[in-house]
Amino acid sequence: MSDYNTTREEPIYVVRFGIGQEIQLYRNELIVTGQEETGAQHTPLSVIKRLILTPGEPTPSKLILMADLTDDNTIVLAEGMTNARDFRAMLPHLEALIPDLQLDPPDMGEQLRQALNNRRAWTLTCYGAIALLCIGLYLLYLIVAYLSTLHH
Repeated sequence: MSDYNTTREEPIYVVRFGIGQEIQLYRNELIVTGQEETGAQHTPLSVIKRLILTPGEPTPSKLILMADLTDDNTIVLAEGMTNARDFRAMLPHLEALIPDLQLDPPDMGEQLRQALNNRRAWTLTCYGAIALLCIGLYLLYLIVAYLSTLHH
């Protein structure tokens, strides 16, 4: 057994959104890993006044998460976040740890839920259209094959 024992606190919630990129929520801080220039960004929860979630510039599905701090600075926590489902699940934990937390948009959780439902509906529509196209082509093939047997 070693004299050098370190105890590391386990995160309350983790949102993974890219290769090596994640948002880790601890009791006292929010850590965003995988950023090129700094490696990890540590932000104490006590200095976060408001969280802002905006769509990404060329790709709206890649969200940008920013935080307004108590010293009136705004920092970018995560760019290109694509895991809206896990981030939505992390919001109640954040609101429990930061009671005065303001969200922009105010109904962030509901908007993320609607975005997830819209994406799911769009995916099902695309898959349905492809399946319908395949079935239609197969039926067309059967009709042409049947008609070709009548002429011979």
